[in-house]
Amino acid sequence: MRLKLGKFARGRPVNGLMLAFAFSLPYHVLRTATAAGVTVHVLGSGPSKGLRASRYCASYRNSGVDGNGPQDAERVLADISALVRRHRIELIFPSDDVSTRLLAAIRSRLPVRTTLLPDVATFDLLNNKDSFCRFARDQGARVPETRLYATLSDLKRDLRSGALSLPLTVKPTNRSGGVGVMHIRDRDELAQLESVFYAPVLAQRFIAGKTIGLSVMCRDGRILMHAAQWYDHRRFTLFDSPDLLANAERVVSAARLDGPAHFDAILEDATGLAHLVECNPRFWFSMYMPGFVGLNFFAAACDQEAQESLPPITLTSADINRNARVLLARPWRGKAPDWRYLAYQHSDPAAFLLQRAKAFDDRDVAVELRGVAPEAIDFAASRVA
Repeated sequence: MRLKLGKFARGRPVNGLMLAFAFSLPYHVLRTATAAGVTVHVLGSGPSKGLRASRYCASYRNSGVDGNGPQDAERVLADISALVRRHRIELIFPSDDVSTRLLAAIRSRLPVRTTLLPDVATFDLLNNKDSFCRFARDQGARVPETRLYATLSDLKRDLRSGALSLPLTVKPTNRSGGVGVMHIRDRDELAQLESVFYAPVLAQRFIAGKTIGLSVMCRDGRILMHAAQWYDHRRFTLFDSPDLLANAERVVSAARLDGPAHFDAILEDATGLAHLVECNPRFWFSMYMPGFVGLNFFAAACDQEAQESLPPITLTSADINRNARVLLARPWRGKAPDWRYLAYQHSDPAAFLLQRAKAFDDRDVAVELRGVAPEAIDFAASRVA
């Protein structure tokens, strides 16, 4: 099902302002917003400067801040006000972790509307991988056994004493895109720990299985659109997973989540059950892919009036060929979504080459760690009350 921007767009392009600090993820948000009918101007800094190379970037303004500083909100607000007047901006939206939290914090002071956003407390709760796992477990969702260590030395101590056993997945609490994640399945892989560059360190029980995900768009704890997905370098597949959806619904409902989120999960080989491993309460890297089969999550984040009466929207079966060589060798086997994906990859050559060359490093773009107090895990109950 294809969504439009509805009454907000009134059949014309919408001037939008995207706040960005990274490059790779915001690029796909930019493209997905463009497909939904938005002319995208960008306010950002750091690696997001690479977006200037995209033919879909209408303009770029350097904010000069990283989004985490104590005065950054005021500087960004001043830039937003100027750009809203200059470009007649009607919609403001985030594109990565830092911009999502920043816009959530200043939403009430913005001169125009935003896409659906979580509140700051909910973002912090779900974005932090440790607090997410504790919260999800408290709601009855299936998550791996998880321990948080202040330092790598503390983790090594427990490994030596036997208090912690292999296999493990080790990761930071505040990074995205797989940065810092490593799987330690046996003692031969312990040397990987020497490359840990972050603290604190999260250790999860390693689950043998297939990495899958669930993308959702939510309003007040209700899922409006969802899609379970699996992909590698050859294929992107949407499939039906009631178990994965049920586990995510427990978290979404209890947190009364607003806005987009993507749940990373493992489909366990031994049991066929889904285990939630983390949640990204923001737009996600692969969000452009469902658009090729008719699910534009960005449009869903904009069309707030129409969504009030819509039942949850999903696709439970779709397949996209991501292998250009196979597609071009046997073009008669290609389907419309396959060709849309190929066109997407080659319609913006300068930006595409920058991504392939890894010219902009997003690894340091992250929300600064903020402690989530134990009582914050129970905040949902007070919100409901």
